[in-house]
Amino acid sequence: MARKRKETSSQTTEGGPRNYVQIAIDYANDAVNDKQGKRFGKWVRLAAKRFLNDLKRAKKKGNSFIFDEWHAVDACDFIEKLPHVEGEWDTPTVIMHPSHVFFVVNLFGFRNLDGTRRFTTALFAVARKNAKSFLCSAVLLYCYCCEETNGPQVISAATTGSQARIVFNVAKKMVERTPDLREPFTLEPFANAIARYEVGGTFKPINAKASTQDGLNPSHCGIDEIHAHKTHDLLNVLKSAAGARKNPLFLYTTTEGYTNPGPWGEIRHFAKQLLQGVFEADHFLAVYFALDEEDKSAGTPADDDFDESKWIKANPLMEVNPLLLKELRKEAIEAKAMPGRYAEFKIKRLNRPSAPATAWVNLQKWAKCNGAVDLEWLRGKPCVMAFDLASTTDLASLRLTWRVDGVYYTWGKRYVPADAVMQRTERGTVPYAAWVESKLITQTEGDVTDYAVIEADVVELADLYTPQEIAYDPWNATDLVNRLVARDLPMVEFVQGPKSYHPAMQELERAYIGQKLRHGGDPVLTWCASNLVARTDGNMNTAPDKKRSAEKIDDVCTLLMGVGRLMSATDDQGSFDDFINDPITL
Repeated sequence: MARKRKETSSQTTEGGPRNYVQIAIDYANDAVNDKQGKRFGKWVRLAAKRFLNDLKRAKKKGNSFIFDEWHAVDACDFIEKLPHVEGEWDTPTVIMHPSHVFFVVNLFGFRNLDGTRRFTTALFAVARKNAKSFLCSAVLLYCYCCEETNGPQVISAATTGSQARIVFNVAKKMVERTPDLREPFTLEPFANAIARYEVGGTFKPINAKASTQDGLNPSHCGIDEIHAHKTHDLLNVLKSAAGARKNPLFLYTTTEGYTNPGPWGEIRHFAKQLLQGVFEADHFLAVYFALDEEDKSAGTPADDDFDESKWIKANPLMEVNPLLLKELRKEAIEAKAMPGRYAEFKIKRLNRPSAPATAWVNLQKWAKCNGAVDLEWLRGKPCVMAFDLASTTDLASLRLTWRVDGVYYTWGKRYVPADAVMQRTERGTVPYAAWVESKLITQTEGDVTDYAVIEADVVELADLYTPQEIAYDPWNATDLVNRLVARDLPMVEFVQGPKSYHPAMQELERAYIGQKLRHGGDPVLTWCASNLVARTDGNMNTAPDKKRSAEKIDDVCTLLMGVGRLMSATDDQGSFDDFINDPITL
């Protein structure tokens, strides 16, 4: 099974490999063309669209990556030479389903200009019994054997040793049963490791006791059932330890799970935002199979959990594995009759989150409001400034908002402490470092936000734009507000609750849907807007829900504060001066 690069792109000779690239393209086209969502879920359709767009990008001069057909075919061909190690099959070696081919072609076909893999992080999320553990094992084996690296250290990681051994044992059995794999790559399987003598490599399982993992230098990590990790500890250790590797891989394979404070919610949210185009992350591959939730912007209802025709969205192997369909039918009968089984069926068999949170912003309509914000033109026009310091260890926001001829214009600054930028960069789930580099975020020194930097900006911007009000969230802001009041700046507390936020949320929703908002295509504001989940009180009044929002929403909160105060000032029968002379609560 030794690999030698072929000098021809012909991959369909008799007895040779299948045309994997075309299989992936056909699969992507089928998904994109399934506009009614009969067979493919929303997230797979978006992944397919991204793949087809990336193939076009890869051909353009000056692009940061290319598509190399040989690498895509080589990985697929390697995997399809591996033996089955579980169950009864018609063929001695694996024949990948097109959904697996699609993932592997994506992962290995796109290359950086220096020849390394474009994707260093990859997510494959799918319902139970769809061969995700096999796929993880096969991909890690290919990386171990065929990606040139000095002293490769391949890790199969999970919350428990027994879970980590699932992926490891599949790989071990494949090595044991394939002399043509062992000999060329000098592999030797042991009880707790697979050695590769030629390059001094190891492939081993580890559990989530992160404190015992010091000294690791992983080249490739397969983290199975990432949803089960209750903390970021193991992931943080592995990410930090792989920092010296030129071409690392973090492969997350998982089925949905119950809500916990671990990394899965953050990773899933990041993957979905990426697929929706909230931001670009050329290092991250995401393929997520699941039934569809309700999409109010598209006017489509949620898939019925008990509609058999929808199950394939979360179970792509169902069309080639009749036993899987039989199992699903049995579990559906039990789920209907026993409420305790229903949650398990929904989460594990349909790959649906246990408690999905509905995003408040329609991103398609929001994107249409990316008109320019001309700060020189806006000077002298009435505006409100707002700031939110609720987070001392992550994002803080300062924002100006104007309303001119019925159109809202907004521009802002954000602040993140250096430690948070470093941690976010290591975890790879928010592009803080890129935003700092492009001056979209101001980085302050240390592990907490330096309020002196924010104070200086408030004073400078107040002098430039003379806001009639400066609204603030009182959390963590008392000292700063007192200093700003001493400068005779017009400070107004914005009470954090539905009474204040509800009219602002209604107004902002009308504005962006009616294209009466201009945000300049600000990616940080868009990211925060895409994170926003609303909560509703008994009177149907809404407010931002920071607890249920999967990520930071501070920047869109300051926009809402600005909109709310502009509305209050305009609706007040008195003058703006009368309004801002109301007592200040500190």
